[in-house]
Amino acid sequence: MNKTTYTNQEVNNYSNQYIKKGTKTAKLDRELFFKIANGTLDISNSAINFMLFSIQFVSKDGRIYCKREEIRSHLYIQNKTFNRVINELVHLNLLSEKEGFLYSHFHVLSNGDKNDPGYVRNIKALTSKEVLSLNKTRKRFFLYAASFTSMGTIKSVSVEALYSNKYYSGVNYIESYQELAETLFYLVSKGLLVVYINGKPFDDSTKDFKSQFHAYCGYDSDKRKKRMSKTREHKIGLKINDQLLNTINPNESSKAEFRYFADMYHIYHEVMRPETIPLFIDVQNKLFELFGVVGVELYRHALVSYFATEQENVLYHDLFSNEAGTKAVNSMVDFYLIKNIEQIISKVLTNEQTDSKVETYFRNDENLAKLVSYFIEISSDDHKVMLEGNLEQHGIDLKELVQSVPQQNVIENHWLLLDKHISDIYYQIGVSTEQVTPEYRKKVIRQWASDGILARKEMLKIAVHQLKEKVLFMPKRSIRNTDVTRTIVPFYNWLEEVD
Repeated sequence: MNKTTYTNQEVNNYSNQYIKKGTKTAKLDRELFFKIANGTLDISNSAINFMLFSIQFVSKDGRIYCKREEIRSHLYIQNKTFNRVINELVHLNLLSEKEGFLYSHFHVLSNGDKNDPGYVRNIKALTSKEVLSLNKTRKRFFLYAASFTSMGTIKSVSVEALYSNKYYSGVNYIESYQELAETLFYLVSKGLLVVYINGKPFDDSTKDFKSQFHAYCGYDSDKRKKRMSKTREHKIGLKINDQLLNTINPNESSKAEFRYFADMYHIYHEVMRPETIPLFIDVQNKLFELFGVVGVELYRHALVSYFATEQENVLYHDLFSNEAGTKAVNSMVDFYLIKNIEQIISKVLTNEQTDSKVETYFRNDENLAKLVSYFIEISSDDHKVMLEGNLEQHGIDLKELVQSVPQQNVIENHWLLLDKHISDIYYQIGVSTEQVTPEYRKKVIRQWASDGILARKEMLKIAVHQLKEKVLFMPKRSIRNTDVTRTIVPFYNWLEEVD
């Protein structure tokens, strides 16, 4: 059987449908960009372009998932210039390098709420050729309009406050009225800005904007001089052109991260179903919601462990799927994420010395309580029983943990809830022997948990092995529906039965 290759656009279209409202992603820091736009923070044109382009690849913890070659290619800069930009941004504490990755310090995390004043909306225009190719003065002024207030809102400002003169400090990189006027004329003519005079909008379709602007501001075209006044200000409105506001660059960092590590372990992710990657990202988003950037670390550790161990098997796991999920995601969660959480809980409770920021984070009682509650929610009976066994090996009694929390109800006492789950497992699972003591029952069930019987890990390995004998991944060739049905359905139904 053959499997079709999905294009990045197909995957992106599908993924963007599943971006949950409220999910926070990295966005440009509006306070920072306003400082750049009004001249308070002097920064090179190339460095501005770097931030405008790379923000869409900045992950929740700041890691940038975009190859340097891709950034250079899009920005049309040589390697020497690129290195200078990196050094400049590092010197300004807007960028750092760690473990071979660049990390952003020019972003904020936001769910994109229009009432959130902390971010600049990442419209596609910010990474367009028209904006990236602007000279430094024009670009900063465009960002001034983009960052002073929410995009789509008209900003009221006096002309005199937009350039340096004897009465106003102004935008300090525009030296004269003439320079301001030429900047405005250019940005309006390119369809980037709209200027309002006495309530009337002037955009790229307006024929007489130059003459109307000069006349309104009292500029004598013949003498090339503007009449200045201490008392009179010429108020105008500034706004980003509405035509630019409809298309947004979504944050691609989570998908880029998945592809980065898949490529690292030679997993040809292009043939995976387009709905699979968003399901992985859902796991990351949930962990981030609970634990912040530490949750991102938990997800990343599980993802890399899964890819490193399974490699090409990931593609076959992806074939076992239905509307509710995919075995690829389930395998990562069941055999890597939960296992890591088990180890963290054990290490924290045994007070093992560690330099791990993740384990240090969970030494806080409130954070540990949330981790245990999450573990109870997503773990199988196998995992719960194995955690209890691991704790006992370290001399930790679950019953004592229950008593350590003042609240003795399952809603507020996470240890009590875990203990109840485990007790129910021992009670419900029978062992066929003539004389079954509680100790023997516990011993047998713990052995079953250790063997992964309830999670059916071994069954999944057998299914993948058998599937490999019938399924070949050969991109961009036709698929016969009869072959798909004959091969996949029996295996899928069988696997559901053993689940």
